[in-house]
Amino acid sequence: MPTTTTPPKPGTDEPEEPTNRPMPVDRIREWFSRPYARPIVLITILISLLMIPLAFLVLHFMNLSGAPASSIMNEIERTMFVFTVVSGPLIGVTLAILLYSLFGWGRVKGDEPPMQENPAIRGNTTATVLWISATSLLAFFLVVWGITELARITAFSYGSTTADAQPNSQKPLIINATGQQWVWTFEYPDMQGVTSPTLVVPIDRPIYFNVTSEDVIHNLWIVELGVKIDANPGAITNTGVTPNKLGTYNIRCAELCGMHHAYMQTTVNVVTAEEFESWVREMGGKKMA
Repeated sequence: MPTTTTPPKPGTDEPEEPTNRPMPVDRIREWFSRPYARPIVLITILISLLMIPLAFLVLHFMNLSGAPASSIMNEIERTMFVFTVVSGPLIGVTLAILLYSLFGWGRVKGDEPPMQENPAIRGNTTATVLWISATSLLAFFLVVWGITELARITAFSYGSTTADAQPNSQKPLIINATGQQWVWTFEYPDMQGVTSPTLVVPIDRPIYFNVTSEDVIHNLWIVELGVKIDANPGAITNTGVTPNKLGTYNIRCAELCGMHHAYMQTTVNVVTAEEFESWVREMGGKKMA
């Protein structure tokens, strides 16, 4: 009598999906019950909170020389503060794992590795997804913030807008800044050719720079005003700023330009309009109509 065999159903030889998988809340509780979990979380929180006073400390040292002295520098400082604070949790968890690896897991001794005490993070899907998601969100935030701030700073510095088309009702003061090894020279074409090795500008008046070089590449960096632009030989680059704080500030070269690059520095004096007109007369010039 012939016998028939029923073919096995597809997939019957494969293991069944587990039906007793713990709930996400239970998995989190189980993770927190491990001896290394709470120290890592506490260290992460502590470091993240310490990033806030650190951000204020960064601004404190930036402002020791008188900054900010323009709206541009205000935006730069705000960006540095925000970037320091929002990166705190990422720095915190990274340092927490590093410190616990050195002083927590690193103290475990024995012939066999304690697998439960130091699990491999790279094989943990949850940890991988969380890490990628957190860093992606942080990168997205930084990109959006950076693009927005770049647009604001460009508006404050007038970008490459010509001097006669500045977005300001007040006529800008045009200054030709020239770098050469290893000095800066500032010429005021509207003041009948006044030339000076130091920069003198009136407060609350838009300044428009035509920047160039006579030899190698330099970089005009007016530190407390937030101005920083290349000075290229044979070309003119443009930028601008409106000083909003009286005082004497630093000008440096931010491009390695030779043996005495570190000494290629001078000052900018932000003065009142009356003091500026007096200085122009002392320099033998006068305001052109």
